[in-house]
Amino acid sequence: MSSPNVIVIGAGPSGISMAHTMKHKLGFTDFTIYEKLDGVGGTWRTNTYPGVGCDVPTILYSFAFNLNPNWSKELCDGPEILEYMEATVDKYNLRTHMEFSIECLGANWNEETKKWDVRFKDLKTKVEFVRCAAVFISAVGGISYPRDVKFPGMEKFKGAMFHTARWDHSYNYEGKRMAIIGNGCSAAQVVPAVVKDVASIKQYARSAQWYHERPNRNFSKAETWAFRYVPLWERWKRLQLFLENDDLVTTYMPGAKATAKRAKVEDHAKRYIFSRAPEKYHNVLVPNFPLGCKRRIFDPNYLDALNEPNLELLPEGIREFDETGIVSESGKKEEFDVIVLATGFQVQRFLTPMEVFGKGKNRLNQQWKEQGGAQAYMGTFVHGFPNFAIL
Repeated sequence: MSSPNVIVIGAGPSGISMAHTMKHKLGFTDFTIYEKLDGVGGTWRTNTYPGVGCDVPTILYSFAFNLNPNWSKELCDGPEILEYMEATVDKYNLRTHMEFSIECLGANWNEETKKWDVRFKDLKTKVEFVRCAAVFISAVGGISYPRDVKFPGMEKFKGAMFHTARWDHSYNYEGKRMAIIGNGCSAAQVVPAVVKDVASIKQYARSAQWYHERPNRNFSKAETWAFRYVPLWERWKRLQLFLENDDLVTTYMPGAKATAKRAKVEDHAKRYIFSRAPEKYHNVLVPNFPLGCKRRIFDPNYLDALNEPNLELLPEGIREFDETGIVSESGKKEEFDVIVLATGFQVQRFLTPMEVFGKGKNRLNQQWKEQGGAQAYMGTFVHGFPNFAIL
């Protein structure tokens, strides 16, 4: 097989968008997208846990070149979003440029050929190979690899245990004693989705989160008709949503005006938390840090779920695991049938496991480490790594 002129890693939303731009806007077809999963969709193929969905309005969370008039509701669930991604790829004939179950191991800038030598591994055959390209683009995203958490004694636990991004659908959790570690966005979606089916849930959460209303409803037949037949109507609604969401960013900015706005949003969030969650959790649910220090959570009925009699929120960390369960930091021992790790992703190591070497055999991760973190011009191009782009 000959090497393409452009290599893209990842067939998630950004990789799909890049493919459409090259093929249909630039008329360029000499490119290949390599994806380690068995199909397109990225995070929406990886994350299949109960309750998975998007907290960004779906009309906004869609491709500008392929607006979808058939969304079922304002905030769609994961399966519907994945179906849309699949349909987009086929509609624009992008699948012919994609190879699946191929993991990128890394890349080296070749000073002699002035091209990238990109190393791959076929996950089905285990064969490793190299392809060369003038342009090398990473579209792997920030939530590609689960965070590698290590608690003392994890290997001792005899029950089922898996990360939310590696949900074991062969395991029947109905009637089981479940532990959920973490309280980020994934945990907030899983808890209300499973709480009525399990015998009990104990959720371990070391720190608080800012929770906000997440109004969601099905689109009416009239709205769907307007999206489909009224020219520019859906695009106008998309612009409105963009401006509304863009305005949220100002709450994170410095200055007196932003501080006042942030305080107002925080007060509203506190009142929302107090109105939905049991009083016994009020002190542990409201953060003691400003809005913006952590990703805010638009509540998918998580706070309501805290009222369920079989759910207990434990505001502490974990000391150790044993054969039958977990011992918390305070020494409280609990036994479980299944432990769910809702512990997030390696967002600061989003090129993992790739090792990228640029000019002078300079390693990208080492350069970023010396600079105090990931840096790129306009968030895309890195000094010393020619024709290498990050989406």
